[in-house]
Order: sequence, then structure tokens, then C-alpha cells
Amino acid sequence: MSLTIISLPNFAREVKALHKRYRKIGEDLSKLRSQLIADPKAGVPIGDHCYKIRLANRSVPTGKSGGFRVVYYYLDGHEDLYLISIDSKSDLENISDTKITDILKEEGIV
Repeated sequence: MSLTIISLPNFAREVKALHKRYRKIGEDLSKLRSQLIADPKAGVPIGDHCYKIRLANRSVPTGKSGGFRVVYYYLDGHEDLYLISIDSKSDLENISDTKITDILKEEGIV
């Protein structure tokens, strides 16, 4: 199986905004992509085939606890993994289930 990682427009907008403050986010996301290709279920399941995974922020040396939170959608056995949202844990407490569902519906995934 060849896994394709697709960044949804919402994810791309959030990365662009975070890049202004965290210049090494591209390197961080590259490591995440490698990790997800090796194990698409590496994150913590949050329901409805969505997962949450922590990502260290190399621009701020605080490790995963002060890093990024990435939410993605992966349906077991399919070839596509969708990156839904990314946020700095210092900026946002949690993303709501409703927002995740809205993004997936907006993109025609669910």
C-alpha cells in the first residue's frame, strides 16, 4: 500500500500562519510525514477515524509538550491520509469535534 498524505486547505492556512512565528515548521512537518507513512495510526484516536498527534516544535526548544498538535483523518485500509488541523499547543486549548467534522464535510471526505 502506498499512502498519500493530503493537506486540506484549512491545514495549509494554519501552517502558513504558524510559519510566520516558527520558521522550522517545514522540517517538523517533514518528520511527521515520515512517521505517518511508517504508521498511519501513530496518533491517539479521537473518534470517527480521526487521530491527534503531538509534534515537537524545533523553533522553540520545549519538546512535544510545547509543540504542535496535528489532527488527521485516516480510514484503515485506504491510501489517503488527510491532515485536517495544526495548532501550537500554547495558542489553542483544543479543537472541537464539531469543527473537525465541519472541515471534513466541507471537503467532501465524510
